[in-house]
Amino acid sequence: MSGRAAVRIVEVGPRDGLQNIRAHVPTPIKRELIERLVAAKLGTVELTSIVSPKAIPQLADHDQVLTNPSILSLIRNPELRLPVLVPNLTGFQQALKYGVREVAVFISATEGFSRANVNCTVEQGLQRAAEVTKAAKSHGVAVRGYISCIFACPYDGPTPHTAVLHCVKSLLKAGCYEVSLGDTIGVGTPGKTRELLTFLLTNGIQPSQLAGHFHDTYGQALANAWEAYQCGIRVFDSSVAGLGGCPYAPGARGNLSTEDLVYMFEGAGIDTGVDLGRLAETGDWISSLLKIPNGSRAGVATLAKQEMTATKLSHPVEQLATPFRWKIVRAAGGLTILRDRKTAKVILDNPQNGNALTANMISELTAFFHDSKRDKSLSRIILTANGRYFCTGMDLSKGGSPVGKGGRTSTDQFNLLTDLYKAIDDAAQVTIAGINGPCFGGGVGLALACDIRIASPNATITLSETKLGLAAATISKYVVRELGIPFAREALLSGRTIPASELKQKSVVTLVADNAGTLDQTIDSYTYSLRQCAPKASAMSKELIKLGWNSAGSQAQEEGIKKIFEAMMRPDAEGSKGLAAFQSGLRKIDWDEFAASDKAKL
Repeated sequence: MSGRAAVRIVEVGPRDGLQNIRAHVPTPIKRELIERLVAAKLGTVELTSIVSPKAIPQLADHDQVLTNPSILSLIRNPELRLPVLVPNLTGFQQALKYGVREVAVFISATEGFSRANVNCTVEQGLQRAAEVTKAAKSHGVAVRGYISCIFACPYDGPTPHTAVLHCVKSLLKAGCYEVSLGDTIGVGTPGKTRELLTFLLTNGIQPSQLAGHFHDTYGQALANAWEAYQCGIRVFDSSVAGLGGCPYAPGARGNLSTEDLVYMFEGAGIDTGVDLGRLAETGDWISSLLKIPNGSRAGVATLAKQEMTATKLSHPVEQLATPFRWKIVRAAGGLTILRDRKTAKVILDNPQNGNALTANMISELTAFFHDSKRDKSLSRIILTANGRYFCTGMDLSKGGSPVGKGGRTSTDQFNLLTDLYKAIDDAAQVTIAGINGPCFGGGVGLALACDIRIASPNATITLSETKLGLAAATISKYVVRELGIPFAREALLSGRTIPASELKQKSVVTLVADNAGTLDQTIDSYTYSLRQCAPKASAMSKELIKLGWNSAGSQAQEEGIKKIFEAMMRPDAEGSKGLAAFQSGLRKIDWDEFAASDKAKL
């Protein structure tokens, strides 16, 4: 550092950035966006807003976001500030249920915008904010204030400085520790910024009580932030990839890009504490996922520089920290399916039902794995879940469970479950189960039918069928195969809950993430490393393991081994390409890139 005072950046992408996105953004994507932002070392991230679904449909899932185990873990982290925007006392009371340690209130400096945006006068807005702040104080919750339309209003025109001063003083008096000044329609200039801040500071407001929230409608946001810094402001709001358009200037840029802000300050020797590389990757990831242009010039340039550096390396797979750039392929039947080139991620996405195996979910999962078996462009499949549980097993709800019905119902359920586990087990791709929480019965079967398992520290498996007068029939062969006979016997007969630490000790689980918040990162990093393994060779290896399990010591095993040996020795097989690369000095091959190159068509 050069000695200049550091700044604190408030990342508003998950809330202010997404709220104007028209296309529905699934909850797992919002969760992952938050996790990625925290991983990029942003210490303050605005999570969501507890508002009416009719007012802001995009944030209707605030309950699912705030009850997600990984988000709850972040909320409890005392080193992070994770505010939630609340419109009134009712919203605050809801926020308390999630253990939120900081909330934000918002008002407008102008009557026209206040009536249009929150259906009240400025004074009524201030009264609501004061009610929230008073209640928050009694519960030890911090409150941050927002003021919109600090320079101008789309309804009332230019905003008087006195109106802004009145709002700032009122919020501070009510108990807000900080007030963010919002140029809602992005008409500010450095001159206007200096004039307003000078007026506020000469009228008793301290720089430490203010933050800057500049929109980039006319391309002035970065210049305004720099001018505000020169005036003594040290806190700035921004949004990754510039997410969030301006509703009053269609097509115009909205929020100031966090990447641009970080690049400017770091380039001036002013510490932000943010990892620009990871932040740029996150901006590119979310922009690609939402199918919108990346609004950050610094982010795009940083990525381009990283890619140029990567092309100079002789071993492409050294870049294992590069995150996947997931794109939504399908969201239906309780599943959300993402894909990045040769890797797919299947998310069990019915957390309200504990991700129980309903008939619809079973059908969708089975169809996906059947289709994937024919997809030669797919090399790896991750199976994970959203919510507190990985999977609570067979749907046991009233009217939903086939238990005790017998006859055709029993046969149909047996066939459904058997087909599902077989489809996973028969996958040509390498399958990785990301166990994010407790799983029971049939959910254990999903995890054990996969090739590899990576778990959160709070993940458990429970084979509790005997306690319900049942037996783990359809999953038993996977339980015995993966746990081994002695461990499987004890697990099935006791019905006890087995923690991730024990599963790791017994090699049932390959990796346990450091915490719930890093599970996705751990899964992605491990899965990315599998790019070093050729897809057809991986499929052959899976077949060898099956032969050893199903036909150990038999003639079928001998014939199967010979067949695989002959296939791998063919001139047009992966082996000839891999050996040629090895002999040329390439010790690590990124098979995803290698297979796609003109020089190595497999």
